[in-house]
Amino acid sequence: MAKMSDQVREIAQSVCDRLALFEARIEQTAPEPWASVSSEPGGVAGSVDPGPSISRPLSTVIDEASDHELQDLLRDAARARSEFDAIIAAGAGVVAKRSERALGYAGLAQSTGDRTAVDMVQRLTGSTRTEAFRQVKLGGAMGEADAATIAAAGIAPSPTDAPPVIDADGVGGTTPDPGSGRPVPPWYEPVTRAARDGVIRTEAVTVIMRGLGEPNERLDTESLRQAAEEIVSSAVGVHADELGRRARQLRDAIDPDGVTIRWDQRYQNRTWRFGRNEHGARTAWVQFDEESAAWADAIVGAAMRPRRGGPRFVDPADAERADKLRLDPRSNDQLVFDLMMDLLKAGSEADPTLAFGSRQPGVRVIVTQKNHAPAVSTGSVGYLEDTGEAVPLSFIGRQKCVSGTTVITVDGAGTPLDVGREQRLFTPKQRIALALRDGGCRMLDCDRPPSYTEAHHINEWCAEDGTTDLADGILLCRYCHMLLHNNGWKIVRVDTDYFAIPPPGIDPFERPIPLPSKSPQGLQRDLERAGAERWAHSE
Repeated sequence: MAKMSDQVREIAQSVCDRLALFEARIEQTAPEPWASVSSEPGGVAGSVDPGPSISRPLSTVIDEASDHELQDLLRDAARARSEFDAIIAAGAGVVAKRSERALGYAGLAQSTGDRTAVDMVQRLTGSTRTEAFRQVKLGGAMGEADAATIAAAGIAPSPTDAPPVIDADGVGGTTPDPGSGRPVPPWYEPVTRAARDGVIRTEAVTVIMRGLGEPNERLDTESLRQAAEEIVSSAVGVHADELGRRARQLRDAIDPDGVTIRWDQRYQNRTWRFGRNEHGARTAWVQFDEESAAWADAIVGAAMRPRRGGPRFVDPADAERADKLRLDPRSNDQLVFDLMMDLLKAGSEADPTLAFGSRQPGVRVIVTQKNHAPAVSTGSVGYLEDTGEAVPLSFIGRQKCVSGTTVITVDGAGTPLDVGREQRLFTPKQRIALALRDGGCRMLDCDRPPSYTEAHHINEWCAEDGTTDLADGILLCRYCHMLLHNNGWKIVRVDTDYFAIPPPGIDPFERPIPLPSKSPQGLQRDLERAGAERWAHSE
């Protein structure tokens, strides 16, 4: 394995070499060096100083890059930044270790006039206090995991004169192996190792750890370690927000009882507080419980969908309303405010079609047939269709009583999910099935939920005699759908996996880009275990 210093040097050198290439192009087209204006006493204003020329601005240098070179430069620069972020985090952890309270004024931070390690890191890096705190916390976790891993492997003894940093959030604390007496690496060691190996960015470590939570009486450290391994196994090229979402969904899948506990806690903490700001304007601060938040999201989403890139294939009345909304001079925030006030004023007497058109706001819940059976265990969960958030069985039961269910069969055995070429548009039941399978827009890094998507035929219905079948359909938001058709992208299917093929202008080799499902991991596992099964969909 390459030394850390060699690894960092190689990545940084790649960035420098690319910049040098762009600078050489500038010199070829404009060989005269930039001249600096003399400022020496007695010099003539505006005269050329024979000394060193002024460096060209960085933006003009990078503007010499081709589209492919620009993308490669940004990737390499991001890798370099990740390496240096890891160095800062590891250094912050060492600062914290050498500045522990037990050392008093002999501690590193205190000896330099800083009150805490966080103060020292903030001063040295010029970051915000929040970022400095995150680096110290992350560095402590990384150092703890690294030391325990080395000690457990018998490479070197674990330090005894520098106990691990344990912060207020409880991160820290290795457990000795009863057999060998050596420390057992903490459950999050796969995550910190992935950051050290450059698989993920350092900020993703904190996000993943927060999403997976802490071990408790329902979930032991080994289960969390396996969950961490599962997250990082497919983390290459995935941004931190998506990794955090996957971590939260995986925690809900392996700790379903925790979903009920969280729902109950947030219901107890629900708050709507009025006040005034410093200018005297009336304000409100709201902390939602999960069910109320889902309803608020559904209300705003149904009303604002045309302004936020909602689907285009709507009936004429909806299309007319969408055009008016797009031309409305009010900001999105103002429209949401006016909408909520109109709902409060009108109350239950309002005609919902006037505000929302044909798609009414509602909380749509997905549950498997086996989880929906009367003898279901109390540990099962369902999922909100648009967000993928897990919901407890108590909420599912209430939804079933209020709204009933729509049963969807996804095995193609005698049900009209595949309609061939009888019609061009996907049926409502097919759209529900696609929402279950795809979980939203399938394009990488797109976070649009199912209600903001359109069903795309991977084989065009007209040009390629495509069929309106689930296997040949995929959900894309309006933006990604237009990008696909206008810029020469194509989507292909290999068995049950889907891939985006970029046009030659984006990638001359047209390498396939995997398009993973955005459905919650627990829901995907239920699908795999159940095979051809029926699905209940309550509205």
